[in-house]
Amino acid sequence: TGRMWSHCRMVYFPMSYIYGKRFVGPITPTVLNLRKELYKVPYDEIDWDKARNQCAKEDLYCPHPLGQDILWTTLHKFVEPVLSHWPGSKLREKALKNAMQHIHYEDENTQYVCSGAVGKVLNMLCCWIEDPNSEEFKLHIPRIYDYLWVAEDGMKMQGYNGSQLWDTAFTVEAILATELTEEFCPTLKLAHDYIKN
Repeated sequence: TGRMWSHCRMVYFPMSYIYGKRFVGPITPTVLNLRKELYKVPYDEIDWDKARNQCAKEDLYCPHPLGQDILWTTLHKFVEPVLSHWPGSKLREKALKNAMQHIHYEDENTQYVCSGAVGKVLNMLCCWIEDPNSEEFKLHIPRIYDYLWVAEDGMKMQGYNGSQLWDTAFTVEAILATELTEEFCPTLKLAHDYIKN
């Protein structure tokens, strides 16, 4: 269909904001240890221009067409410098404000739960980058617990704050796909009331 999955879109907004702001957190001992653990080459020796198009063959489900690699290189080599200096930086600032408006819109409409755990953490980080003392950032904090739960082997973070609505909708679809709707009439009524509420 050419449309991008909603969770993908909702992660691109905060990622583009973080990248556009050139945000870098403090380099702590933990960050340094992670860099050693995650990369085969010493972090300071990584050729990021080359790394941009590298992917493990096991993870390369859809190889990039040559045109895509050329476009990405052009954007990085020519467009990126233009957007980093005046007057291009004005366009970047406008785009960052627009991305942040979308982030705030999602936050407000989901009451700071967001559409999933990854987007929630990224949106919260964007609010902190924008203003660590903002009301928006403070509203994110209590909603973290919607994703956390403790099992017998420790704390976990789930991908969603619950799947009850999805489960109900899929169950209704399954019942409607059969010729048993009369038998499941009370269940369908309860499901209808739940979805409506």
